[in-house]
Amino acid sequence: MKTRIITVLIALGTVGQALAQTPIVDHNGKASFFSEAPMENIEALNEKVLGAIDLDKGILAVSMLIKGFHFERSLMEEHFNENYLESDKYPKATFKGVISNFSELDFSKNGSFEAEADGEIEIHGVKKPLKTMVKFDVVGSKLAAATAFEIKVAEFDIEVPRLVIKNIAEVVEVKASFNFSL
Repeated sequence: MKTRIITVLIALGTVGQALAQTPIVDHNGKASFFSEAPMENIEALNEKVLGAIDLDKGILAVSMLIKGFHFERSLMEEHFNENYLESDKYPKATFKGVISNFSELDFSKNGSFEAEADGEIEIHGVKKPLKTMVKFDVVGSKLAAATAFEIKVAEFDIEVPRLVIKNIAEVVEVKASFNFSL
């Protein structure tokens, strides 16, 4: 009788694990942005970006604290947080989406491939659709993912005072990269 109960418990545990796959997660992803403007280029890096991929369903998620972006000059960082992104009011930026051609991808084999991520980005409390290409590199039990895309500052209700309009580009290049263990 004890053997039968133990067998049933082991079987239930195995089925439960198979049905409740958790996503793979990187807590130390990187995101950067670059703004090329006539008066001055502005760039910042955030090295504490949370990225997750559900390899069973092809779902992607990214979340980062706005205050995690660091600049070369502290005054830029202060203006970014207080005047433009209002990081006390809108503390996070997120992306949630799916890999469009997920069924065609094989993450169990070494190699490099690209796929389109289709989802929704939220910055400064504004949600917008976003499609971006993601480059995946699989080497052994490691999966690297990287993307780059552009956003229009005005589309996210980020107001730039006329006095500094030439200091900030209308379009900002964003890059993100993650390293996962399979």
